[in-house]
Amino acid sequence: MIHGIGVDLQFIPQIQEMIFRQPPRALAKIFTENEMDYCARFRNSEQHYAARWAVKEAFLKATGKGLTDGYRLTDIETINMDTGQPHIVLHGKAMEDCRLHHWIVHVSISHSGDYAIAQIILESGEEVEDG
Repeated sequence: MIHGIGVDLQFIPQIQEMIFRQPPRALAKIFTENEMDYCARFRNSEQHYAARWAVKEAFLKATGKGLTDGYRLTDIETINMDTGQPHIVLHGKAMEDCRLHHWIVHVSISHSGDYAIAQIILESGEEVEDG
């Protein structure tokens, strides 16, 4: 059963401006060390930062919660499998909620031109009985 769907579209130049204006310490409140290392490997790192930002926003939309519910942006981490497929690793309150609700997280990201997009689907891993 689908618990929630979230989608977010990011304007890459806006994220690029944020990246270059923020000191690394401020970026560490948004992106995990793994995310920053991954993005730094690319000449157009802003595309990858924007996609990861979109994942964080889409996840929050899919849960119906926000940062005021104890979530931190660094609790939502995007990694890539060896195949290149994006995967979500959750930490903190986001991980606790995922385990509590038996959510399975599906993610898709893309970027083209000046935009990056992410979609999250939260699927309940627990069977729901009709009643």
